[in-house]
This record gives sequence, C-alpha cells and structure tokens, in this order.
Amino acid sequence: MENITPEGPADARAALDSAAAARAAVADRAAAPWWYHAGLGLGVGLAFLSIDVGGSMVPTGVLVGGVLLPAALTLTVARSRGVSVNRSLSAPGTRQLNGLYLIMLIVLGGLGLVLKLAADLAGAMSVAGLAALAFTIYVSRRNDDALRHDLLRRP
Repeated sequence: MENITPEGPADARAALDSAAAARAAVADRAAAPWWYHAGLGLGVGLAFLSIDVGGSMVPTGVLVGGVLLPAALTLTVARSRGVSVNRSLSAPGTRQLNGLYLIMLIVLGGLGLVLKLAADLAGAMSVAGLAALAFTIYVSRRNDDALRHDLLRRP
C-alpha cells in the first residue's frame, strides 16, 4: 500500500481550475456553427413547402427535409467539432422550449393544411413553412445556448 500525502488547498484549487478549463473548452466546441441552425430551418421549411407543392414531392420533401437533412447536419457537426450537438435536446434548460417547439410545428402544419385544403388558399403551407423555418432556427440557437450553459455550470 502506498503512502498518500494529503494535498494542500493550492493543489485542490489547481485541480478545480483545470476541470473548469476543460469544461469551458468542451462548451466552446459544443456550440454548433451558424450553418447547422440554418440547415435545420431549411429542412423544416422544405418539408412544409413540399406539402404545398403536392404530388410526388410530398414524401420526398418530408423525408429529405424532416429526416435526412437533420441527420446529415448532426453527423457533420459531430465529426467536425468532436461533440454531438443533439445533446442540447436533453439539456434541462430546453425541455419546455422543445415541447413548445413540437406543439408549434403541429399547429403551423395543421393551420397550413386547413387553409390549403378547406379554404383553397394557395401558398398557405409555404407561409407556415417560413414561420416554422424561423422558429426552428430560434429554438436551435436556444438549445445551443442552454447546452453551453449546462456544460459551464459547476457540479
């Protein structure tokens, strides 16, 4: 058995400062680049726009804009930054915001469909898609901010 010499307060402070510096470095790398947020917004907008165009574009637009593009963006950012940005979805500061985001997408989609089908208003889903695009970018940036805040918070 080894003799363990007790460390002094200066050694403990140095260890805490080193851990804080490491957390700050990870938090800086965790923030997604601007094109990630814009790409997510464009993906959601594409899904809405494809419904407005109709025909064979509907399944293609929803699949590409709602599934493939977000997955490709997330993988690209994770490879380039070394930190997965999808962890921001589970940050404690964003749970309510993400719930509201999901509800707003459903409401915007429903409203756009009602205006398109029942009122025969051309472009209703495209306008709803623009609103969803802007809201997606806003929520994505807020998720980033919350993840960075959670990473910088001391345990």
